[in-house]
Amino acid sequence: MDILNIKKRPVYLLLCVILIALIVYNVRRPQSIKIKPYTGRNLSIGIIGEIPKVREKQVKFTKIQFSDLEKDKFDLCYDAIFITKENLSDAAKAKYAPIYKKSNIPFFFIRTEKSFTPFTLEELSYEEATDSKDQTYVTGILFDGGNVQSWRYGLYNDIENEENIKAVFTNVFQTISEKVAAK
Repeated sequence: MDILNIKKRPVYLLLCVILIALIVYNVRRPQSIKIKPYTGRNLSIGIIGEIPKVREKQVKFTKIQFSDLEKDKFDLCYDAIFITKENLSDAAKAKYAPIYKKSNIPFFFIRTEKSFTPFTLEELSYEEATDSKDQTYVTGILFDGGNVQSWRYGLYNDIENEENIKAVFTNVFQTISEKVAAK
């Protein structure tokens, strides 16, 4: 019986070392990223869904409806449009794809698990689109002629917490500001 216990000791010791190493790694791994807030020009963003919590005071959100997208020149009122997770299935309806393609401003889809394809292909519903495996929190699109420019923003270390979400929005605001300046 003693011989069996002696042979098992190195295995237990190795398992303990591995366990301690994993714990130390996870404790030392940063849980969020600290970046400076967006400090650029004032932005006006139309949003279909709930307004996110952001740090930037110069970003003004206005709640809109899908019907507002069907009005002429809606894109003259805003620098970008955000569409939140609970509205993504409606956002992928075929009648909105031409609107996204003709718009002069970017659209950002919050927490989509499908990339941007169901929003640009009229024959593809949100539910039918394949899941994206890249852990993107926000996906953005802007058409320029026949070409689509897209952006994907992920959470730091794929950790969903308030600080990381605010950092993603800061990066989105910077992109919007650059696109507005390029107009």
